[in-house]
Amino acid sequence: MPSDRSWISSLPTELGRQRQAISALLEFCEESSLVTSLSVGCSLGRNAADALSDVDAAIGVRAPCGAAGAQQVRDVENSTIELLPSLGTLVDVLRQETAAGSDFLIRRVFAQFEDRLQLDLAVVAEDEVRRGNAAPDFVALYWSSGQPSSTNGPSARDVSRKQVQDWTFLGWRTLLDADKYLQRGSLWEAHQRLHEARDLIWKLWATAHGATYPWHGLSQVLDHDPDFLPPGIEATVAGLDSDELRRAVAASATLLDQASTAAARELRTGLESRMGEYVRRTVTSG
Repeated sequence: MPSDRSWISSLPTELGRQRQAISALLEFCEESSLVTSLSVGCSLGRNAADALSDVDAAIGVRAPCGAAGAQQVRDVENSTIELLPSLGTLVDVLRQETAAGSDFLIRRVFAQFEDRLQLDLAVVAEDEVRRGNAAPDFVALYWSSGQPSSTNGPSARDVSRKQVQDWTFLGWRTLLDADKYLQRGSLWEAHQRLHEARDLIWKLWATAHGATYPWHGLSQVLDHDPDFLPPGIEATVAGLDSDELRRAVAASATLLDQASTAAARELRTGLESRMGEYVRRTVTSG
């Protein structure tokens, strides 16, 4: 049953609490007959973590995919819940299930500890664990036999042409909503829509420049290159002032146009919707 403790030992001193939690998880996985693998990733996997970074981990379970393996996955989840108090003073735990129809996909456990340590754990059937290009920032620390699969799932950089077109259309629709709320004098709603539009701009910018997990938007843009941001992105920020918001909506329209065009060019696709021209004309006419 191979394990990689050298990676855990290489974590810097400031990540002592993370190291402690990961070591305990590894021991748990080694002792469980149902656990097939343990991976740790995100900022820890990219060597970009600091003392406030959470532990993002995935446990693979010896179970069929979908509903047939649901009970085994839940059994491992329950065992990890029993383990949590040994990791430190526990504040609270959130347990969630992601499923589609009758297909059991994933159990999520988020644990908050008193000393600010956070554990974000996915428990899933082994064949559904994302690896390789699908999760390039995850490090395999334990596998029950042989070698973990080199890749599993679509690339973490893959965004479909349809997704770019959808994000673009939704961005234009969101800016049009913001303009509508400004005309009504509903500043809070305009402010919310402006934020939603900016989130879509970040996703498109991440796609255009080859960031990992582009659908996560801002965090992935910053991880990819924190100095290479959409030009003038600061102008999309506004307070609860109608003039500021109107200027920010117009600036967001310009950036949405630039980011979507760049993303479409990267994916060698077109943006056939007429929404862009209509919204730009509408939000700048006042």
